[in-house]
Amino acid sequence: MGRLERPKEGITLQQDSSAEKRLLDALAKGDAAAIGAIYELYGERIFRYTFRMLNNRADAEDATAETFLRVLRRSRDLRADGAFRTWLFRIARNLCIDKLRQHQLLELPTDATVGSGEDKAALRIAVRQALSDLPKDYREPLILCDLEDISAREAADVLGISVPALKSRLYRGRRALRDKLGSSMEKAL
Repeated sequence: MGRLERPKEGITLQQDSSAEKRLLDALAKGDAAAIGAIYELYGERIFRYTFRMLNNRADAEDATAETFLRVLRRSRDLRADGAFRTWLFRIARNLCIDKLRQHQLLELPTDATVGSGEDKAALRIAVRQALSDLPKDYREPLILCDLEDISAREAADVLGISVPALKSRLYRGRRALRDKLGSSMEKAL
């Protein structure tokens, strides 16, 4: 599968929900051009989510592309009922889980770069590594809620768990991440 172009910056999800409904209705009626507009709304967020889950740009691009291909394939079944974003993230999550099972991607990303300062880059790598070392039950809620800024209700729906279970996993995941970062920073010093 070829490389997926990243969407333009500046697209926000504060768009009118009625616009999303119109796009989904158009796609369900066979207007394939609507997938481009849906990609403009959600492509960047799905890419960020898959990249954070997989820690690998190429795999994240593939998972993002496959997510939108699956939406296009199932476009006739779409309903503009407000659960589209949850469904979209669930597709992306399942694709990430499949890729993780195939590759066991727990190494540092190959495209990690040293930015403006080595300390900043080292911290970014340490956070990515600590996040990838967390159990999936802790990592997924952290990525959805803390990094992708998805509500607890939606994240619970994506993961197929209750909101209290999600909040418990978030608490434990944040604590585990803090512990991992503390020990990795001590080793680095």
